[in-house]
Amino acid sequence: MAKRNLSANVHEEFRAGMPAPILRHRPAPTPGERLRRAVDTALAELASTGNPDDPTCHRLDDLLVGGLAWTAATGDTCRIESAVHEVRTARDRLDAHDPDGARVALLAAREGLGRPLPSQRDAR
Repeated sequence: MAKRNLSANVHEEFRAGMPAPILRHRPAPTPGERLRRAVDTALAELASTGNPDDPTCHRLDDLLVGGLAWTAATGDTCRIESAVHEVRTARDRLDAHDPDGARVALLAAREGLGRPLPSQRDAR
């Protein structure tokens, strides 16, 4: 009996010394948030350079691939499907050295990223 009382007291004393957890409510992330940032950055870069050189095109492609990867990792691809398709088109246009076509596709993607579809999580 003495051992049980001792261990129960130790656990109670340990719990009494722990601070209460702080609950912070985090806002739900917006679908495609990182893709939106990548698109905005790519649009700004394309606006500042009339005809980007190969290293700039590769850097923009890497930026857009990163945004697409984050979108896929968070499971948002299906919620912003049209914007994802436009970003893929922009990557193809950059690869074909068509910055104007890439700019048009990125503007269409940016338009699609402004209105994400509601998720099932939000409906609960």
